[in-house]
Amino acid sequence: MLLHYLSLAWQQLEKYRLQSVVSIVSLAIGFACFAFAAMWIKYEITYDTSFKDADRLHVILRDKSPGSFIDTDIRTLRELPQLERLSYVRDIFVDSINGKRIFGTGWIMNDTNLVSLLGLDLLEGSTSFVHNENEVAISDQLARQLWGDESPIGKEMVTVSQWVGGGAARRTLQVTAVFRYWGDHSNFPHINYLCHPSVELPHVESGTVFAHISSKVDMDALNAHLDTMNIYIAFTTPEGRKIEISSTHEKMEAVPITKVRHSTNTYLQYARTKLNHIYLFAIAGGLLIVCGLLNYLTLFINRLFIRKREMALRMVFGATGKDLILQFLTEYGLLLIISLLFGLFVINASMEWFLNLSELPKNQNYFFYGESLIYFALVFVVSMIVSIPVIWYFRRQSLQSNISSTGGLVHYHIFRRISTGVQIGISILCIFCSIVLLKQLNTLRHGDIGFERENRITHYLSFGNKGGGIKEELVSFLNQCSEVDTAFTSVSVIFPRYGSSSITLTPEKHPELTETIKLSKHQISDDLVEFYGLTLLQGRWLLKYEQDVCVVNETFVHQMGWNNPLEKNIYDKLGRVYRVVGVVKDFYDESPTLKNEYDILLSENQELGKSIILIRYKPGKKQELTKKIEAFFKDHNLLYNPNQWNDLMKDYDDLLISEYKLQFLLSITTIVCILIALFGVWSMIMLTCEQRRKEIAVRKVFGATTKDILDMFIVEYMALQGVAALVAFPIGYACMKPWLEQYVVQTSIPWWIYVGIFMAVALLVALCVGWRVWKTAKAHPADEIAKGRG
Repeated sequence: MLLHYLSLAWQQLEKYRLQSVVSIVSLAIGFACFAFAAMWIKYEITYDTSFKDADRLHVILRDKSPGSFIDTDIRTLRELPQLERLSYVRDIFVDSINGKRIFGTGWIMNDTNLVSLLGLDLLEGSTSFVHNENEVAISDQLARQLWGDESPIGKEMVTVSQWVGGGAARRTLQVTAVFRYWGDHSNFPHINYLCHPSVELPHVESGTVFAHISSKVDMDALNAHLDTMNIYIAFTTPEGRKIEISSTHEKMEAVPITKVRHSTNTYLQYARTKLNHIYLFAIAGGLLIVCGLLNYLTLFINRLFIRKREMALRMVFGATGKDLILQFLTEYGLLLIISLLFGLFVINASMEWFLNLSELPKNQNYFFYGESLIYFALVFVVSMIVSIPVIWYFRRQSLQSNISSTGGLVHYHIFRRISTGVQIGISILCIFCSIVLLKQLNTLRHGDIGFERENRITHYLSFGNKGGGIKEELVSFLNQCSEVDTAFTSVSVIFPRYGSSSITLTPEKHPELTETIKLSKHQISDDLVEFYGLTLLQGRWLLKYEQDVCVVNETFVHQMGWNNPLEKNIYDKLGRVYRVVGVVKDFYDESPTLKNEYDILLSENQELGKSIILIRYKPGKKQELTKKIEAFFKDHNLLYNPNQWNDLMKDYDDLLISEYKLQFLLSITTIVCILIALFGVWSMIMLTCEQRRKEIAVRKVFGATTKDILDMFIVEYMALQGVAALVAFPIGYACMKPWLEQYVVQTSIPWWIYVGIFMAVALLVALCVGWRVWKTAKAHPADEIAKGRG
């Protein structure tokens, strides 16, 4: 019986092969998009889930950075009862291990809690390294790199680190344990060994604080306390004097280790693809599936009414309602299975493209294919569950229409109009979102963000012992190049950042404040102001090497509530006083989704060397200029690295790469949505004309013109589009308005976008409807009536 049903189902697919092919392709692409996005999301939110009690394991962030603690004494944090089994580790980088250049880092443990806290999986050895500073635990990955298949237990590991001022530090450790490497899919990748501190700690970087926190702890209250508490920092001066000071870190918080990736400034500013953008891609893929299913389901139900006589005859010859339902579900399920299998083919063919786009590791294919099969089953089951009652209902209605010529068709026409309207509405929604996103991208790239970035290059000079002579010669050479408008050296830059420093203001010295804030500090000169095109709103610019005065940005003035900011004083935490002499227009030198910083501009310090070169070149002359710079470096036996020359427009585009990816992905889904909707309209018109060809012929006999018949159909679909637009545009606006509000510079949504989209979709729908109806209306009435009788 099943083979019989499958044979009948295949015949139906062949009979309506064009509709079947389009349905299969649209469902396959929708499934592939949804599966890719769902896999991408799952990969992004599973960072560090392999650690023991990952949902309870937290990292203490300071200023949204996990490795920002330089404290050798964190007893204040240890006194907090909510932070159970707290552990503090510091990163250490070495130049070589056992004479081999190996990429990776180690953790220096300041306590014995780390092993139990992380649930470290020991493969060999013991935990004696936790207590002995001359022992080390290494990852199985590092063990294979150093000793191959041999057991490393008892062997010596020699690390060499180069001192910044010259010379090297050498440390010999005995391997007493091997732990399972937790992989690169972590917020802390490439950690290959664990040890205790020794006398010499070259290249020690800042540290990270881990803590186990019970599920009973009120995290909001804990983070509110961390936000303002004092941390005691103890350190020893080069003269051997021990100093202890307290420092208030105003932005300290405890974040689950699985969410660290999406909570840090590094991710927020430089993420190649933001998580909320991936969610939007998943929603777009889901909408594609909805469009494809509605399109095919509508056509399928339409064919039920076409086949109503066939169903009546089958029931006369003994077929039951259950048999008919099984037959129709077999037809419907066969198309779903073919579509999803074709979707798996699309996934396989697109896998390399997807991995390059998402920048996910290419050694995880087994994960992606396994996940695809899960989504295959999920989409199939959900589609069948949703469709079974619809097919059952309209199967009954089609039989009823054999008795009553209108009963069943009335409900079908309502369903058909709703289905078509939804498809058109989804298309309008996708087009609207894509256009607004494209307009926002154009605003970010070419709009006013407070500083100029086109035709500008910066470079951090690092000539080593060759000194300033080459520096002056290079600047002179550049200013003589016909491609260059100006070139000069500076202590600092506005964008891109080569480092950062700040001034801390507290409510104790500034009653206007309710919490401690930081002002991002920039050193400027007249050349720098002109190079970036900064705009002065009030007061004056700073004089050369002028001290104890400053210029602040308008965001800071608003924060302080100053109506007249000029001559106001700023008192930093260290006791310095700066008098405000000017207000600069806000400039956005970070990710366009980050809240604008409070900026303070100071005059260049004459005691600091000018180690950054800034170049403004003439439009279209970058390639010629690059060749001349490269030749200059070659002539002076200097290493030329093109990646160290920062083109400001390219660097700013790098901050928008996630938006560019989203725009590309939405464009694909929008195009497919439009094609599905238009084909749905075209198919429905074709089937409707086939059903109503006798009616059209009779109308023509009684004097109706081709225009009258065209109007009869086009008016219906224009009405459907109008209703769809009335629903889609408000939904699109409700989605895109908060989306735009996350950007520091926002585009507008003018009226012409709504009118333009509506008119464009109306034209496409009219072409689909008009072509098919015109073809039917031009047929000879006698031939159509004769067909109807047959």
